[in-house]
Amino acid sequence: MEFLWEAKGHEKLVENLKAAPEVIALHLNRALRKASHVLVPYLKTRTPVGATHHLRNYTVGQIQILADGQQLEIRQAAQSRKGFPYGVAVREGTRPHFPPYRELIPWVNAVLGIQGKRANSVAFLIARKISKYGSQPNPYHGDLISANQSAIQSIVDDEGVQILGQLSGKAGA
Repeated sequence: MEFLWEAKGHEKLVENLKAAPEVIALHLNRALRKASHVLVPYLKTRTPVGATHHLRNYTVGQIQILADGQQLEIRQAAQSRKGFPYGVAVREGTRPHFPPYRELIPWVNAVLGIQGKRANSVAFLIARKISKYGSQPNPYHGDLISANQSAIQSIVDDEGVQILGQLSGKAGA
């Protein structure tokens, strides 16, 4: 007895699979954008406000295209008036150093409510304390991923289903 089996109709699947790298890249980009829409607002709610709200207001998600893929980078690009990107110092703390006390005056005004010459004195005292002890870290971002893990997993799962549907010819699957 002889059994002959012939596969037919797979041409469309082969054609769809040729587009796999582009399809996967498109859906990865979409997943990263969706993740950004979850992570950035969460991080903003946890970011210390300080005197200017800059650290919170300058929190953005940016997708980076790399040689071997893509990544989501969440940046907090706030800078002092002299150009110091202070987000890292807030998150990780600093070693002892003497910061320019005049840069602390807006913080003293806004956060402590102290004005005038007294604000200058208080800013100087704060700078002197930082020169002795540094500043303490505020790891407000520490639970960013763990607190949003299920939402991110759902995004990845949904995009995976879309990829499989598109490659198998069942768009919208």
